[in-house]
Amino acid sequence: MATIYAIVSTKGGCGKSTLSFHVLSAIFTHLGRNFKIFEIDNNNDSNIYSQSDIIKNNTRNAKTTDQNIAAEIIYETLSSDNEIIIDAGGGDDALKVIEIVKSLGKVDVKWLIPINQNLAQLKNATDTYQRINDPKNTFFILNGYRDLSNLRDEFVFYFGDANMNIQSIRDQLEIKQEFKIPFSNFFEISEMQNYTIGDLARISQELPKEKATAFFYDKFSDDRNAFFKAWNNYRNSELAGDVLKQIFTDFLPFFTENTPIEQKSTKVK
Repeated sequence: MATIYAIVSTKGGCGKSTLSFHVLSAIFTHLGRNFKIFEIDNNNDSNIYSQSDIIKNNTRNAKTTDQNIAAEIIYETLSSDNEIIIDAGGGDDALKVIEIVKSLGKVDVKWLIPINQNLAQLKNATDTYQRINDPKNTFFILNGYRDLSNLRDEFVFYFGDANMNIQSIRDQLEIKQEFKIPFSNFFEISEMQNYTIGDLARISQELPKEKATAFFYDKFSDDRNAFFKAWNNYRNSELAGDVLKQIFTDFLPFFTENTPIEQKSTKVK
């Protein structure tokens, strides 16, 4: 039976879609695993990744009022080898999705709660954590850090600071492990082209720089501006790949703990 990765928070703008569409899709593609994303949101029917090869035909948009959505999710876990990603909307949508997932019975669920540095948002995340009430399988995702060496200061309301009389949410909830996503403009740069960051990174991963140089020149030798655009996009692809390297360093041990080594991709090192 597939694992369900339920990405929930009662607050919007914390990075749920970044985690679902950019990060997890890139991780599973890297590992050679099939996946399906259920975007369950009453106020959003996203088509922002319409040109993505990575998530093409792998996304199901639904509303919490869809009577068959729970049955569809459990059917998918039983009938395929797809890893299941559930991207929940904010507010009441998130609470309803928690109910839907809990109604599925004995399934392997990992609950992922993205947070940023904002105190109010962290309070919402704490409320979400308590409503899930599954500490062993619930993880916080620290979204948007800028300097890994300064992580505790950036997420001071999560880690706490005795000198500032800020109590640690991490200690209060007895969190043993969290995951981290760096801040990067390449999430939005890829979305401008209706891609995920994984799609953008693939350009340079599949076409070595020396071949890319010759290819772009042969194709655009009579159009300097087109050559510049293609070359800049290639450079963006390399930098997007660097972002994924940071993400993979942190996330992959969690996802590969029980994965045979021969299944692991070697595209991003």
